[in-house]
Amino acid sequence: MADHSRGAATEPTRADGERPWPILVALGLVGSEVGIVVGFLPVAVIGLVAFAASVAGILADADYVDRPFAFAATFGAAFVVVGGVLTAHGTGTVPIGLLEPLSGLASRGVALVIAGVVTIAGAGVMRFRRR
Repeated sequence: MADHSRGAATEPTRADGERPWPILVALGLVGSEVGIVVGFLPVAVIGLVAFAASVAGILADADYVDRPFAFAATFGAAFVVVGGVLTAHGTGTVPIGLLEPLSGLASRGVALVIAGVVTIAGAGVMRFRRR
């Protein structure tokens, strides 16, 4: 049997309290929903962008992704696609039977599309600023 206690003692440990990501994820989701419910689009967009950036930060800290800006841009692209579908259904352009009982999809879709574009642009700017 091998003694693994020395190897574990030499590795630096990070306290979970020093990372801001969990609180930013929660604030991003809450902000996006509050912005939608109140009807204040900028709050919804800022909340969604904070959510996307926080998820990219969490995954980068956990070493799940090597390029967090590329992941954030992909997340933004997913926002644009889903938001486009919700907006198209909410405006009656593309009726989707599964979404018929839901209301307020157009405003959520617009918020997602704008947040996706802002996330993609922000990830691109940050990626080129780091070089």
